[in-house]
Amino acid sequence: GALVALSKPPGLPILGRPGELSLSVLLPALRRRLSLPAELHVVKAPARYSWRVLGGGQGVPAPPCPGAMFCRECSGLVLLSGCHRATEQLQQFFTDARRRGQYPATYRAVTVGVPAEAEGKIHTGLRWQQQGDTTVVVPVPVPGPRSLARKEVKSTLTRYRVLGAAQGCALLQLQPKTSFPEQLRVHLTLLLCPALGDHHYSARVGRVLGVPFLLHPMDATTGTQVLDKQLLCQLGLSTQQLHHLPLHLHLQQLVLP
Repeated sequence: GALVALSKPPGLPILGRPGELSLSVLLPALRRRLSLPAELHVVKAPARYSWRVLGGGQGVPAPPCPGAMFCRECSGLVLLSGCHRATEQLQQFFTDARRRGQYPATYRAVTVGVPAEAEGKIHTGLRWQQQGDTTVVVPVPVPGPRSLARKEVKSTLTRYRVLGAAQGCALLQLQPKTSFPEQLRVHLTLLLCPALGDHHYSARVGRVLGVPFLLHPMDATTGTQVLDKQLLCQLGLSTQQLHHLPLHLHLQQLVLP
């Protein structure tokens, strides 16, 4: 069966709501365009959209998670397959590679702010938490063994490296060793450097006299990212246009066996 890699733009969901344009809706047309004999399904997509293959040969999200709605915002590589056996083998390879301490997925991010250290690791627990009418991911700096055993909290790790910096922003290479919804976006807030265009988690980083500090997740109000006037000028955006700014988080490279 075929393996197809494509570059997904930001804003296009993998699995959309009924009647909504999504990648899954486009797959039959892509198959016809490429004259492929078998239906295509998703093996790997940006920001942890995992799939399992059922005995009936249908690819379905596994498991459904509250963070699935955010998968639309990241851009980058989507790996498709026309062979369910190959899909299972590839997904097992990604899992085994992480267990061996390898980093099969590499992301690039533009951040508002420059990390204090040029490279390092972000290691924290993450869990889902209800916040008003929405569910968000919050860090748990020192998770207890019971919460980890009950899988209420997952221990997560991301390796980062600063590739360049200018005008108070940075280009980062991110390599997650673990897989949890919204892991990279939350980890960037812990660096006090939220992703450019992150209108969901960037409010967790406040500033006093230009110095960033971390707010408690329950004290941060979700909304359009706040940027200073100089950066807005560099981007050529007005304050009214800012909510259109896409998330600058991109799955840049996948290692295959």
